[in-house]
Order: sequence, then structure tokens, then C-alpha cells
Amino acid sequence: MTDKEREAMKDREERSPGDREKASESVAPPEGNEASAPGTSDGKGSAGEEPGVEKSREQLEEEVARLEAELREATDKCREYLDDLQRLQAEFENYRKRMLREQTKIIEQANRGLVAKLLPVVDHLEMALKFSEGREDRLAEGVRMVYEQLMKLLREEGLEEINPEGHPFDPNVCEAMMTVISEDHEDETVVEVHQKGYKFKGSLLRPARATVSKCEGKADGERG
Repeated sequence: MTDKEREAMKDREERSPGDREKASESVAPPEGNEASAPGTSDGKGSAGEEPGVEKSREQLEEEVARLEAELREATDKCREYLDDLQRLQAEFENYRKRMLREQTKIIEQANRGLVAKLLPVVDHLEMALKFSEGREDRLAEGVRMVYEQLMKLLREEGLEEINPEGHPFDPNVCEAMMTVISEDHEDETVVEVHQKGYKFKGSLLRPARATVSKCEGKADGERG
């Protein structure tokens, strides 16, 4: 390397950074010479709406149509679920009423059996009252109180007495134990009750047992 070459290299090294930047700016192309986009004069599209705006509108319309379809589908499902719920509710209500009727029937049958078993007790208490008529002792009063309380309870549960004495004979609620000829009563009239009958909640629990009158003419005709 010659002395001139060494001096030139040393001169370049000693040059400041600012001088080097100025040297680079001197070779840069002048501003404002960039080529414009083809087919445009001001960076925008041709006359009318921009393609991006038109595309966005189509996308919005498609999105609205999709949401409306989903809304209709959801509404149909809600209506279907509501119909199913109402049907299940009606079925459950019918089931509840049926179970309530069955439970009520079971309870009534159980009560009916219990009341039927208590009827002999009632008969015995009535017999005791009949034999204690006119007595004012504590035993007679106790029997009377027990009978009244028991009958009050049974009536509240649905027990009804059948005492057909003096009424026309009704074979649906009364059994004729015997017949007597009587001029004081009309034909087929209950003249004496041997045992009371009872109904429980409107249905026959035990028929009454009684003596029924017969007119003398009809009795002779039957014997003839």
C-alpha cells in the first residue's frame, strides 16, 4: 500500500458521522417522485362506493338473515318446550287428582270397616240405655255420656241412622223379620224395629231389621 492510499484511508476514518450522513443524503432520490397507484389519482377507488363498503353491507345482510333464522328456530323450540311443559303439567294434575281420589277411597273403605265393627258396641250401649231408663245413678249417666259421644263422633265421620218405624217398608234399607196383621197400620208398614240400620257416607252399611204389618184381607188372600 502506497503512502497516498494510507492517507486516503486515514482521511475517511477521521471524517465525522455527520459528514457521512450528508454524503448519503446527497445520493438519495428526491421526495415526491413516488409513483402513484395505478388507476388512481388520489389513493381512492373509482367513482362510487368503495369495494370494502359494499362487501361489508353484504356481510351485514347475511349476518342479519342468519340471526333471524336462528331466532325463528329458537322461538319454535321454545314453543315446543312450552307445549311439552303444559302437557306434562296437565298429566301431573290428572295423576294428582286420581291419586287423591284413590287415597280418599282407601281411607273411606278403612273407616267403613272400622265403623261397621263399632255397630255392635252401639247396639249394646242402646240396650243398656233402654234397661237403665228412669235411673239417675252414675252408671246410667256414664253409659249415656259414652253413647252420646260415640254417636257424635260417628255422625261426624258420615254415619247415618236408619229407623223406619212408622214408615212404608223399603226392602232397599230394611229386612222384614216377621209380618203381623194390624188394623191400625196401612199395609206394608214398619210397625217395630228390632235393630237399627245405618248408612255410611250415603251407602248402606247395615239394613234395619223390623216387623212389617199386613192388612187382614190381604193376609187371608195369601193364605187362600
